[in-house]
Amino acid sequence: MTLSSRIVIIDDERSVRSGLSNLLQSEGYETDAFESAEAFLANETALADASLLIVDIRLKGMSGLELYRRVTQRAALPIILISGHEEESLPGYVQDIGPVILLRKPINIDTLLDHIRRQLYA
Repeated sequence: MTLSSRIVIIDDERSVRSGLSNLLQSEGYETDAFESAEAFLANETALADASLLIVDIRLKGMSGLELYRRVTQRAALPIILISGHEEESLPGYVQDIGPVILLRKPINIDTLLDHIRRQLYA
């Protein structure tokens, strides 16, 4: 059974993109994956077709936080930020951009799926 929701994963680590895509597809979601914020923004239909974004904070090139700012200016779209780093300044950044979901890598799969369900079907 395929759900009507398309989840876009933006992470510069191929293993994260692949792992999350496989997991979400096994749960019935459609997925797209991009290695950079720039690649995502260059795809004209990616934002229009997306139901939810999963974005790594530390990307090569444009950061995930900058992508978050740009996307939220253009669309009311749920975004889950992920990070594998214990950045001290991260709480400050998150506070500046508003309420967000932030998950640390390695990601707890049950927590991720719970957040996705709440964001898409609340």
